[in-house]
Amino acid sequence: ADGADAAAAPLALGQRLVVNSAQPAGQPFCGEYQVQSFTRNDRPVFQKAGLPANSQAVYLLFNEAGQWAFTPHADGRADGWAFAQDSAGSPSEIKGAFTIWDGTTWAPDATLRVLDKAAVLSAGSTSTPGFSGAAVAGGAAGGPAASDMGFYGQQASAVPEPVYESVELPTPMASVGRLHWKAHWAASERCLVRWVPAPAALADKSLPSHPAVKRGVLPNGMRYVMLKNAMPPGRFEAHIELHVGSIDEEPHEQGIAHMMEHVCFLGSRKRERLIGTGSRSNALTDFQHTIYHIHAPVKLEDGRGMYMPALEALHEIAFAPEMLPHRIEKERKAVLAEMQQVNDMEYRIETWTLSGLHETNKLGTQFPIGKEEQIKAWQQKDLRAFHEKWYYPGNATLYVVGDLEEEDMIKGIKKVFESTPARHKPSKDSAILEPVWGAGSEDPRSLFRRKLGKKRPEQLHNFSLPMIGTESVFTEAASFDPSKGEKPWQGPLRIFRNELLEGLQFNFYAKAPVRPLQTLEDIRHLVAVRILIGVLQFRIVSRYSSNHAPVQIDHSDSFREGCAVTSVTVNADPRDWRNALACVIQEVRAICDYGITESEMKRYMDAMLKDVEKGVQENDTVPSEDHLNFIMTSDVFDHVVMHPEQSYEAFKEVAPTVNMEQVHTAAKWMLGFLGYYGKAAAPPMTSIVVCTPTQVFQEHNGQWAPFHITEDEIVELMLSVPDKSKEDALNQVDVPESLLKDHLEKLLGKDPIDKMTAWRECSRKVDDSTGIVQLMLPNGAKVNYACTTNESQGSMRMLVPGGRSADKPEELGAAMVGVRTVSESGAVSTFSREQIELFAVSNLMSVHLDLNLEFSYIDATFSMTDNGLSACLELLHLLFQEPRWELPAFVRAQQAYKAQAYAVQKSLEQSTLDRLMGIMYANDGRVSEPKVEDLNKLTLAKVRKAVSGQLRPQDLEINLVGDFEGRAQAKMAAVEGGLSTGKHREEEAQDAEVVEVPAVARERRLRELDEALWKYLGSVPQSEVPQVEMDRAPVICESEKLSPEERQRNAHLEDSDERAVANIGGGAPNRWGKGDAYHTKCMEAKKFSWDAPDNAMKDHPLYPSMCLLAMREVINTRLFSTVRDSLGLSYDCSFELSMFDRLPAGWYTCTVSAHPSRIDEAVTAAKDVVMGVKKRPVSELELSTARRTLMRRHETDLQTNEYWISLLTHLQYDNPKDTTCVRDIEMMLQKLTWRDVQNAYTSLLTEPHQLFTSVSTAGPGSSFISGGARPTSQPASTSSGAAAKKELIEVD
Repeated sequence: ADGADAAAAPLALGQRLVVNSAQPAGQPFCGEYQVQSFTRNDRPVFQKAGLPANSQAVYLLFNEAGQWAFTPHADGRADGWAFAQDSAGSPSEIKGAFTIWDGTTWAPDATLRVLDKAAVLSAGSTSTPGFSGAAVAGGAAGGPAASDMGFYGQQASAVPEPVYESVELPTPMASVGRLHWKAHWAASERCLVRWVPAPAALADKSLPSHPAVKRGVLPNGMRYVMLKNAMPPGRFEAHIELHVGSIDEEPHEQGIAHMMEHVCFLGSRKRERLIGTGSRSNALTDFQHTIYHIHAPVKLEDGRGMYMPALEALHEIAFAPEMLPHRIEKERKAVLAEMQQVNDMEYRIETWTLSGLHETNKLGTQFPIGKEEQIKAWQQKDLRAFHEKWYYPGNATLYVVGDLEEEDMIKGIKKVFESTPARHKPSKDSAILEPVWGAGSEDPRSLFRRKLGKKRPEQLHNFSLPMIGTESVFTEAASFDPSKGEKPWQGPLRIFRNELLEGLQFNFYAKAPVRPLQTLEDIRHLVAVRILIGVLQFRIVSRYSSNHAPVQIDHSDSFREGCAVTSVTVNADPRDWRNALACVIQEVRAICDYGITESEMKRYMDAMLKDVEKGVQENDTVPSEDHLNFIMTSDVFDHVVMHPEQSYEAFKEVAPTVNMEQVHTAAKWMLGFLGYYGKAAAPPMTSIVVCTPTQVFQEHNGQWAPFHITEDEIVELMLSVPDKSKEDALNQVDVPESLLKDHLEKLLGKDPIDKMTAWRECSRKVDDSTGIVQLMLPNGAKVNYACTTNESQGSMRMLVPGGRSADKPEELGAAMVGVRTVSESGAVSTFSREQIELFAVSNLMSVHLDLNLEFSYIDATFSMTDNGLSACLELLHLLFQEPRWELPAFVRAQQAYKAQAYAVQKSLEQSTLDRLMGIMYANDGRVSEPKVEDLNKLTLAKVRKAVSGQLRPQDLEINLVGDFEGRAQAKMAAVEGGLSTGKHREEEAQDAEVVEVPAVARERRLRELDEALWKYLGSVPQSEVPQVEMDRAPVICESEKLSPEERQRNAHLEDSDERAVANIGGGAPNRWGKGDAYHTKCMEAKKFSWDAPDNAMKDHPLYPSMCLLAMREVINTRLFSTVRDSLGLSYDCSFELSMFDRLPAGWYTCTVSAHPSRIDEAVTAAKDVVMGVKKRPVSELELSTARRTLMRRHETDLQTNEYWISLLTHLQYDNPKDTTCVRDIEMMLQKLTWRDVQNAYTSLLTEPHQLFTSVSTAGPGSSFISGGARPTSQPASTSSGAAAKKELIEVD
């Protein structure tokens, strides 16, 4: 039936078609298609049969553009993978050739034929005209029932009968990852993108591979990757990755990959033997991978090696699990408990987002946690069947990175894993290539995972690009007429409503294939994208003060999802969402229209090169775990793994070739889906996800009012945002080179050098055992600093006593709102917020203000080159000398904390803890979350006074950590050709010689540091503002004066999903073993003394804190083994100590989560563990395990600036801490005995009448808060006597 108006031929619902092709590009469409019950454009619709359950559908239909097309969408839109310009009434009558996207261009396939299956069978034919017999294995003969969708070298589809002859498919011509990207690149040029031609030298020059990364494959198919890296020294990482996850599960197996992980990991006896050796192990399951990892010492103190036991544990976990029935039941309980715990609002938002982002594959519906009813039903045979199917060497990769010799690594791998039998080996008949590294190793059907000799479910992505027809055809199909009420197709727009949400969030997504980083041109593109994101993020942030539009912009390769995702997330106040969203869209469109300025280009290019240079300086301090994760994620996407020095050289070579035109083009390519929304030539969004509350609080009347936002409102606003003029878009902010200039001369007076020298001579003290330097600045500020090469940037913490505990009863929240006000303003002296932001970008520094219960503090990071420290100190000088107290900033800060206060009450976890602190401290507002009524009492004058009374220069303690001696810079200067592949213990002497800094140069650098501190911070005059009151510490309630009902709070939060959490708390000493008056009275009643165990180290300042930390580890271990492992009541149960430095006494908390029906049982079990230490003393084995855990954590953390800052903090404060607290940590841990730890437990208030409890449940039923025991039954919401479960979540 020819002609455009031909009617569909009458078809029976059982009718099937057979599609065959002799060309590689056409083979993915081969197979059987069954007619559907609906039509499109007066033609029948056929769907490919035999595909794995839940995989993406493949339709053959007549689309809106008048084409027969193979497409993933059944709605008739003009897109897909292949099309034929033919108006036949039925596919079997198509006479025109199909044009197919082959990875680089649209190419005709004259051999592709669509035949009626009945006609084929009646003819008794085993071949068809134009079909040469390409791999169609018959399902009836034991072959696969149907093929997966793919590009090159993929298995073709099956026709059950007759059986066609199998032939081997052609070898892939190139990396599938690159074919994906080239297809995307070419298709994008049909939009508004015109790519800037790459210099030939860049496109043809491959990136060099890391010389120390070694790869191999065992005869049984298991791959392995190795890298020698001695950071931390004497330790290693061993991870085994099984290439199976939740998207490989069948419909009846949802969650079984995660359940398998639990059973294999926790059921391993060999893994249990690692406990107490200082090893750390864990496991995770996501959409595509299940990963088991072990972090262990190379040798124990007695000389025993740990490498082989770790490998043997991984082998047992992956390939020889026992799967005992009692372990399966334990882990079933644990998984169900985990399901309850993770189902918080953040998790629900994530799943809602994924459902919109991945509507065409199982990433949007099949989450790793699984389905409860299925988890409850699986038996041992089900787990064994899944293990047999997926857990075998050919589907596994082992990664080993650490302080081991390569020869020892490979010997161990072969000895442990080579004898494991191979299973599911690919055969020629399966038309699937052997697993290999490199070009043939990615499988586009399964999100770039390794090929197997068995089919995987398809996971095709709906990339944000037009994929069919010419530009004119696409434009016509995508155009719309607003006068007729037509709207652009923007991908699925989903609105999720929940009354427990507080803010409004818009998420705009576009997916693209990952661009493998293999050539210099790939690096050039990456540079342009990074510059673009940095510029746009700053432009939007600079408008935040007037438009309330905090936004996060990202473009990254998703390891979990197997694609690149561009995301723009806008968080807005529901009452002002239009302004917030319009601000973002306008800035995105402006950068798409006009690009960036020359100064922006230079500023962000310089910053990025410094960042890459930082990687070279830090290479020797990068932990093995970070190296391993980087290699693992890079391999997934076929990125070349480079040494940091190779990467630095590549970026340096590429940088001069990146220009503003390329960044402008990248903006159109990456952000055109949002900036040009509604234009015919713009790529459609992959998804829009909106998360919104159902009500908002109206402060003027104190009432909650309904809030509703619709799809029409969102689309209307996106189409109506006005363009920004070029002049406004490219308006430049004057960025100062210096913030002080001549200002310091007035402060320093005459002869500053002589003054500084005299001050340094009398003020400077050096501790020889730790190298810590201590100073007292002229204004009274105290300084502690240490020289390390841990990181290429320096870190600083400036703190003053006070914090929230200094708030007056009538001004609760004043300090926190005041600190936030300074941060919100972002302006100092005569410089605007925008100028300060760009000054920070140009100098690679960051400054963050915050506070806790004891202190207010400023954290800063700064570059160790190009006067980075001086620039940072200039800003800090003005922050103390001339901060800008602006009313709009105060209002924003106040509103932010009000929103947080509302959010806390809607959060099950946060509100439960807040109620615990309320009953422990008699509703002291300094310990609990701020209340809206308290925040409303504040004014700008009150918060300014509160902060000014704390941030006084004379009360400052300044702590700095960095490479102040210049050893890393000396190493950087020596980067010439030869590569350093990480620290190696036998080469320490040689490394030390390379980076040795002459004594004269070292002394000069330290003098410059002291001078900078004296000049910029010592010159800040002392404050005349009186110091805030410090001696009103929060005091815990005297529990014996309270009834059991007064020591407990129960609450219920109305929600659609059931969950429960509880907090148990009580009094504890501070870090130094001291308590307040009530704690001291309780200890006297117990006759407690830190001297009781008679340890020779009992007078050391560290003694109480080391005992308390070891005791914490023991209790946490007992909680896991009892509440989680033995009883199966909770997935997670933890014990924490406040460990205050300044305040007397403190508290401990124990947190447990469970199903609402078992939360009381879980609370009782947790209390029994906490109180049970009194009757079941700490054992030597428990202490040994705790000691090793703390030692490992200390050794690892010593490689970070953040930990060194914590060691320096309070060294000159009025407390017992001194430099021995830095020097003697390891010694103190070694000298602890079980009696010390048992005695430390006695310092806690753990008697039954001293425990406070807060229990909260969530689920159907009206919310309530009460004291005492929870009501025995909670009535569900009812209406006129008829039960009616309230649906709190509405999905548009």
